[in-house]
Amino acid sequence: MLGSSLLNTTLLATDSGDTAQAITSDGIELIRIGCTVRAIEQSEDLITLTCHVYQKTDSGGDLLNIAQVVNPVCDSELLQLGQQVLNPAPNRFMRARYAQGFDGEKYAIRIFVAGVELCNVVRTCEVHFAEGESATASLYLREPCGAIDIYQYYNRQIVIYAQTDKYLYPIFSGVIDMPKIDYSGRLRILNATKDRSKSVEKLSIDTIHGIGYWAASIFGEEQNYETKNAQLTDRLSTIPASFDFDATEQAHLTSWLPKPVADWTLSDCNVYEANMALEMSSAVSIVNRIEVELHHQFDRLIHREISFSYRYLSFMSDFDYIIRVAAEGPAPKLADVQSAANGGGWTTGEWWVKGTPPPGVYNGVIWKAADYKYDYEPTGEKDENGHDIVNVVQIPIGSDSNLYALAASWKAMRRWKQAIDEKYIIVLQNQESIAIHGEKKEKVTYSINHESDDDKMAKNWGSEKHYKRPKGVKQLNGDYTTNIDNVIPGEFANGYRVAVQIGYTRMLESHRQNSITMDCKFLPFASLTHTVHVATQRFNANVKIAAYSHSWDFTSKRGKTTLTGKFFMNPGSRTQTFSEVEPPCERPQLPCETFQQEFILNDYIVPYGVDVIV
Repeated sequence: MLGSSLLNTTLLATDSGDTAQAITSDGIELIRIGCTVRAIEQSEDLITLTCHVYQKTDSGGDLLNIAQVVNPVCDSELLQLGQQVLNPAPNRFMRARYAQGFDGEKYAIRIFVAGVELCNVVRTCEVHFAEGESATASLYLREPCGAIDIYQYYNRQIVIYAQTDKYLYPIFSGVIDMPKIDYSGRLRILNATKDRSKSVEKLSIDTIHGIGYWAASIFGEEQNYETKNAQLTDRLSTIPASFDFDATEQAHLTSWLPKPVADWTLSDCNVYEANMALEMSSAVSIVNRIEVELHHQFDRLIHREISFSYRYLSFMSDFDYIIRVAAEGPAPKLADVQSAANGGGWTTGEWWVKGTPPPGVYNGVIWKAADYKYDYEPTGEKDENGHDIVNVVQIPIGSDSNLYALAASWKAMRRWKQAIDEKYIIVLQNQESIAIHGEKKEKVTYSINHESDDDKMAKNWGSEKHYKRPKGVKQLNGDYTTNIDNVIPGEFANGYRVAVQIGYTRMLESHRQNSITMDCKFLPFASLTHTVHVATQRFNANVKIAAYSHSWDFTSKRGKTTLTGKFFMNPGSRTQTFSEVEPPCERPQLPCETFQQEFILNDYIVPYGVDVIV
């Protein structure tokens, strides 16, 4: 991308119009370019030739020889080259002694707006790059420079290069978004921006997914993001790194931690020490202890069963019932027993019933079970209110031993959902920082919520119309439970990790406010991805470039770069890699209330004359 090659009077293409159909060997030189080609990606076309080619002409050599990969588009155009061709720099060179990276050669700052170079109208120019921000440029026009239509620059592409005969450095590309006139200061200013958010939107979603950590329970559903930039911001909050675009619009993810080996060194010869400032972190803004309160919320499905058994008057045998039924009365009807069992609101099942003895002769006693209807028999007496006193009598109307339940057993089932909120407290702290500054803490709260309605089994839990066998893990109290805590597979572990990473990154960010700002010679190769070793009498350390500004004064022919480097403040932050994933805490054992799991029902004799309220 930064390479260059010379193209001197090279035959680009031939065309003889209508005669091209017949002549196959003689080529006519269409255009000859005598200039230096610098290989820079640019959207403008070098040359577009619109014609019809009916027969291939073999010239016996290369159509075009450029030391880089060029993908020609051959549709309606004969040849399309996506590159920028710069003429030799005009005689407006900047002073080489105030720059580094040009091997001592003078250099020129080339400024193009909409493809047209601004030659002599710019007095000063500034370009600024910073982590997480859009790159900006400001052009201050000369006074007097004649009448200029400011509107002609609105929304126009601007490109800035630093050039010598050997080197070509892209410095800035963007769009002029805010021309400005300062009448009091007699200034006309063109402000340009390279919109970072628009550059992010051009990235593939796979690129966004490859950055940082993410969990739906922490940040919300992915489809709720309106822009890729919003998702990128959330993901960057989980890692100590910056995501930026360089002057060639290439994206870079760079750790905040300075590299152990610097990309380049600044010495006393390159730094203007008179303009060097060191700023330490504010003790107020430091965070060295973070408490992460994590709530894990889900529904617990509970299946509870209770066993019931019943034997009428404790009769042990059929004959025992036969000889005593006349005195004790018949056993309750099966329908009555089932109605009473289902009347408690629980669903019953697994019924076992023993009816009365079948018709037959038992030890000389003829037996036949009969169904009865109830009637009233007057006694001829009246109560104190004058009402007739009657006796209730049973009248046999048929025989069926299965009408009655001499003994029965069944299970009553109930299912319901129990809302669970597991609470975890995760503490992250920097002991070295606490020893220096005391404890400076923050607390953050996150919730991992599982919607049980999205689970097939839980959706209709508790609305069963018929008895269902137990599902789940049997607890010590006899209940069967199922935790609906994995609606999104692995979401608890993932959400736990993201919550920890956010706290970890926040703590590191507060310890990264130490910065050194210095004016240097013009450094055209500076990048936000670089680590610089500053080796001066006043400061000697590796710093990661967090911001830089280029500025040029075209009157004095001087250029400079203002660097801002950041570094961590204590050994507790000097890890060489991103944080290790904290394992989730051990899940708690949820308590289960005890209950009586089995009931043996007995007969209850109502004394004569006692009212029974049902």
